[in-house]
Amino acid sequence: MKKIILFLMLLTSLSALAHQDKYIVVEKSNVSITIKVGYESSWELLIVESYAEIINNFIREIDFFTEKVFILFDEDYCFFYDDSYHIGYSDFSPYFPFPCNYYFGMNFFNAHEVLDIRISTKYFKLKPLLQLLEFGLQNKNQIIDKGKIFKSKIQKSETASIIDSILQSKSGNLINKYLSKKIIFNDIPKTLTQKNIKFFLQNDSIVFIDKNGSEILKISTINSISYEPKTDCLFIFNTNKSFYFINKNLKSNKKQYDLPFEFRCIEAIWIEYEKNRYKLEKDMRWRDIDSKREGTDWVYFDEINGITKVK
Repeated sequence: MKKIILFLMLLTSLSALAHQDKYIVVEKSNVSITIKVGYESSWELLIVESYAEIINNFIREIDFFTEKVFILFDEDYCFFYDDSYHIGYSDFSPYFPFPCNYYFGMNFFNAHEVLDIRISTKYFKLKPLLQLLEFGLQNKNQIIDKGKIFKSKIQKSETASIIDSILQSKSGNLINKYLSKKIIFNDIPKTLTQKNIKFFLQNDSIVFIDKNGSEILKISTINSISYEPKTDCLFIFNTNKSFYFINKNLKSNKKQYDLPFEFRCIEAIWIEYEKNRYKLEKDMRWRDIDSKREGTDWVYFDEINGITKVK
């Protein structure tokens, strides 16, 4: 798998901290996938990279001799925008303009009319991508005649309704076949491998299993995972305001716990174990530099009572 990594530094408006926009370009025989994330630890990056091979196989099964496909996934890691989708045919030779006037050579493409799919969402999902790929490869002339097809809540149009109808349509046998495939993650954090936890992707879900192959937890999205060393437990944040809990025995009641607050791109959750319960506190990442943690929201949590105290 050919992989190219590009970086762009962008200053946030909320603090002096700079995060690093990271572009990963994964190339297979029939597809070039550009993944934009804000942090190297992004789970969406791991998910898209893990799906790359079957995305390529899906394209080849529809049309073995098809021209190459360009896909851009833009992770909305700050939770600022509505989900958006674009499908069209574009000319990528010889350069493709990234933000900040950085031009990346696109010699991978040898055609002027390349299927171009761009997705900007909080969490990557395989199903809508496969739906757009199937439609795009089977309806090239229709898409070129109409120009760009996009989805927008602000600008309603005929092309927006086409995208809506694609995403709302019932999946056919080919898409269902690829959704049901069991995909092993390319890489996972060392903390989890030390606990003998394994992961796989199937039907747009993330499945946690133990060393015997028994399911511990299945969730549809993943934001982050926090390890608490005192109790050897895991907090699995499926969104930026909810989590699941896995104890030291790798057991979970599979209950989602909803926080009364949310954390965004420059915020983190601090977890401390004290007096037989956990304190979960929202804090700014940069405050850890001088250990001045002045969180504005916090809760207590334990396995028996769940969330019990809110400030």
